[in-house]
Amino acid sequence: MKPVVIALAAVVVTAALPAAAQTQPYPYKPIRYIVGFTPGTATDIVARIVGQKLSERWGQQVIVDNRVGAAGTISAAMVARADPDGYTLYMAASTFVVTPFLMPVTYDIFKDFAPVILMVDLPTVLIVPPQLGVNSVKELIALAKSKPGTLNYADTGPGTSSQVGAELLRSLAGINLTQVSFKSAADALNGVVRGDIGVYYPNLAAALPLIKQGRVKALAISSAKRTAAAPDIPPMADSVPGFDSATFYGIVVPARTPKPIIAKLNAEVAAILELPDIREKLLGLGAEVISGPPQALADRMRKEHTQVGKLVKEIEAREPKR
Repeated sequence: MKPVVIALAAVVVTAALPAAAQTQPYPYKPIRYIVGFTPGTATDIVARIVGQKLSERWGQQVIVDNRVGAAGTISAAMVARADPDGYTLYMAASTFVVTPFLMPVTYDIFKDFAPVILMVDLPTVLIVPPQLGVNSVKELIALAKSKPGTLNYADTGPGTSSQVGAELLRSLAGINLTQVSFKSAADALNGVVRGDIGVYYPNLAAALPLIKQGRVKALAISSAKRTAAAPDIPPMADSVPGFDSATFYGIVVPARTPKPIIAKLNAEVAAILELPDIREKLLGLGAEVISGPPQALADRMRKEHTQVGKLVKEIEAREPKR
């Protein structure tokens, strides 16, 4: 066979490889499940619970890959650039919507990603030190209004649920709170235990042991209704109408991922979320299973984008230009 013929045959075979690969049933190779936060965080734990079950059901590895940095924006940028073939998933939480308001990003959360499924809500809980002497949200608001600027709140980073919850309370209740930043949730919790911090919105699961021990006092959860994980704690909306800042967790993929793949992922994860052992694990985190079609996640992202955008404008108007 002549060299030219051999070369042409090689080109034809190589060109045909992607098409052949596309005919194989999805998934036919390992899947990367990107998480923008460290192992052991709620975002990571939820991803691993779902990812492990996906591996078992599909007989393919689902590898949770923690790519940490810049409040999750580094990992999100990686996924936005990934091949839209269903083999790169991203664990999107509320911070995914918030951070583009707070720092420059190289992606558009609505144009560069396709929603797959809204999995769970994980409420935060408003806690205060017992020595503050308040027993309800209304008493806390009254205290803040009687002593403007003296009450502080803890946050653990830009766009985190602790910051969004406190800023939403400040906006809706019309009170003045001073921001104090901490490197970790553990440090912030210790600040409340010591009485150095007046207001903090940690994840419910992280705060429950301290609440049960009486070392901190729970005033309300951030979701619009009570949660089965802590049914005795009232929702913030009972005292502050319109308050709802539970953290959502869902899966997105790169834009242009084929719709049949998105549909298969949605159906499989929805089935996993209905399993009793999975629900029990998620309830242990304080999470409420939501599930639903891809549009439910798209709607939730739009809702939070609007809410956070309003908060950011209020903060910018309040703080002096530098």
